[in-house]
Amino acid sequence: MASAHPRDELTCSICLEIYTHPVNLTCGHTYCQHCIDCVLDTQEESGVYSCPECRVMFHERPALQRNIALCNIVEHFRPAQPEKEVVGIYCTYCIHTAVPAVRSCLMCEASLCADHLRVHSKSAEHVLSEPTTALVIRKCIVHKKLLEYYCTEDTALICVSCRLDGKHKGHQVELLNETSEKKKETLRNVLDKLISKREEIEYRVQSLNDHRREGQENALSVSDLIQELEIKKDELSRKMRHIEKLCNATDPLTVLLDQESDRNDFGDIEEESNKDRESHDKQQVHDVRDCEKGMILQTLHTGFSDKMRGSDLQEDINILLDINTAANNLLVASDMKTVHCSAAYQNRPETDERFQYNQVLSTRSFSSQQHCWEVETSASGDWRLGVAYPSIDRTGSQSYIGDNQKSWCLRRLYNNQYSVIHDSKVTMSPHRFSCNRFRIYLDYDAGNLSFYELCDPIRHLHTFTAIFTEPLFASFGIGYLMCGENCWLRITGQNTFP
Repeated sequence: MASAHPRDELTCSICLEIYTHPVNLTCGHTYCQHCIDCVLDTQEESGVYSCPECRVMFHERPALQRNIALCNIVEHFRPAQPEKEVVGIYCTYCIHTAVPAVRSCLMCEASLCADHLRVHSKSAEHVLSEPTTALVIRKCIVHKKLLEYYCTEDTALICVSCRLDGKHKGHQVELLNETSEKKKETLRNVLDKLISKREEIEYRVQSLNDHRREGQENALSVSDLIQELEIKKDELSRKMRHIEKLCNATDPLTVLLDQESDRNDFGDIEEESNKDRESHDKQQVHDVRDCEKGMILQTLHTGFSDKMRGSDLQEDINILLDINTAANNLLVASDMKTVHCSAAYQNRPETDERFQYNQVLSTRSFSSQQHCWEVETSASGDWRLGVAYPSIDRTGSQSYIGDNQKSWCLRRLYNNQYSVIHDSKVTMSPHRFSCNRFRIYLDYDAGNLSFYELCDPIRHLHTFTAIFTEPLFASFGIGYLMCGENCWLRITGQNTFP
């Protein structure tokens, strides 16, 4: 199929950037010289070389042929194109180049650069705000006038016509600035509690580290407990950053329209003294010494979510791989938890459920509550971990996890870099691959999907925020750039929070 944009024809399928020194394999496919060299270097250990795109096999390391014509095209194309897409808000009226906007006019529903702002109308009707793309939502859908008031009886944002002549006539109303400041004050109180909560967790981690140094025989189990506390601390830190951003916002609608602060459990902060928490942690360490392995896991996983304090963490129904969705170039082990990239075609029946390309879903889905699962990966290879709706396409490039609106994923690239992807929007992570154990945490009701690298210390990689509208299946993709038995993924554990 022809590409929708000329840039697509000049993009390397490995690094997803415009070609740098493009070269051809004998099969005809083109890559950046550095990118394909890295792939071939990885394949060298097995002695079997293949094209990352068509999978044609080479008995010897293939010679690379410089694509002179494409080199010339790229050189002419590259100066006119930015190396990376720049995210920002640009002037509506600067149509020939992208000039950053300094203000947005809510009446005109337009953003303006400094030059266009100088000639813009100074009439009171033209309300200026910080640069924003959400201009349409600032007007009443009934009267097409600016939202200026908050109806406290109906908890709704309204315009002047709604207040004087509409269904909110006679209701108690406030100016948006007043309501925004009240919400900010509430959020500041929550922020103080979150800060205190995080300090308590840091105290507990320090205490557990002291216990770990005292008794090395329990170091591994105590490390698991510390990791759980670190995850909780990361979630608190993320909420704190979000609240701080809202409290510093000058636009009242930014504060009042924020859904996360309304639906998330920001205010559900449990009051517990450091002494009580230290006692609780000491008891858990004591239980570690006395319990069997199965009981150890149950003890360690009790009480980590303060929201769930008093309830045991319930062991989830096993997350298994659904072989009915597995692509025919994937080999699923008999334990239904391990998947390899296979050079041998599996000849499974072609159905509407089965992926065309190297992906597989879990047998069960999640449509409420909090869940987490852990995955171990091979030290090399290109893979994706995430979640997907059951309505995700099963064929075509739009079926890749993350390359559509129906899936979210963390991807490890061939060069030990991470990226996160949703709706084909790729965000490169500042972190590099440092261990091969990962935890995926899903809070379906709050709309959060988080990825953690289980190194020492545990490292938060990314959190997606969304409003989930369908059940979510755990999703796994493997061997996007290369194929071989050394590339694999394994589900190692899972839990559900009641």
